[in-house]
Amino acid sequence: MRRGFAAGSIVALLAIPAGAAARPTPKPQVPRSVLVAYATGRSVQVFNAPRARQPLVTLASPTEDGAALSFLVRGTRPGWLRVFLPTRPNGSTGWVRRSRVRIYVDDYRLRIDLRLRRLTVWKRGIVTEIDRVGVGKAVTPTPAGTYYVVSRVQPLDASTVYGSFAFGLSAHSNVFRSFGFGGDGRIGLHGTNDSRTIGREVSHGCIRTTNPTILRLARVIPLGTPVEIVR
Repeated sequence: MRRGFAAGSIVALLAIPAGAAARPTPKPQVPRSVLVAYATGRSVQVFNAPRARQPLVTLASPTEDGAALSFLVRGTRPGWLRVFLPTRPNGSTGWVRRSRVRIYVDDYRLRIDLRLRRLTVWKRGIVTEIDRVGVGKAVTPTPAGTYYVVSRVQPLDASTVYGSFAFGLSAHSNVFRSFGFGGDGRIGLHGTNDSRTIGREVSHGCIRTTNPTILRLARVIPLGTPVEIVR
């Protein structure tokens, strides 16, 4: 595998007038689509503000995984995009010039619920997949936060711990600075050949799903797709 890869409610109830029914809590709305950006050149400069004179960092494209440099777009301004970054610390954002990337609409969104050990996939706001997953151990937890897919890797040997396919995420382990195969401690979402690990806390921070599930996702999930990890 290539390198690269964590009392108020009581008051509210008392305030309801006698005979009045409590309104159900609305379900969170899932955006039908998001914007993602791909580098058009060999590098992209990232700034901490549109008017900053010097970049914070310059990121190369393709990345060390051989993937096109991609970003999940958080906001826009004329000539600029605020994007999530594939770097430490987790959740980092920065500004890139609009002229240095090409923007696409992504209809997919993933959520990993660590407590329920569940993967949910949406397409245009509609649930298309719900599956059990294995997650990080208590001592090597999967980091919660908003991340995105930064690489797509098909292992040369499908019998390894990574199964039939793997997505590298912009998330990084808060315990490991690197893993045995190198890289910078990047967290992955990948298949597995050991179904006994599904639904359990078993990994060093990566998220495991079954090979059939990861192969279905591999057919439709592009770089830049948001992956929300919640506790």
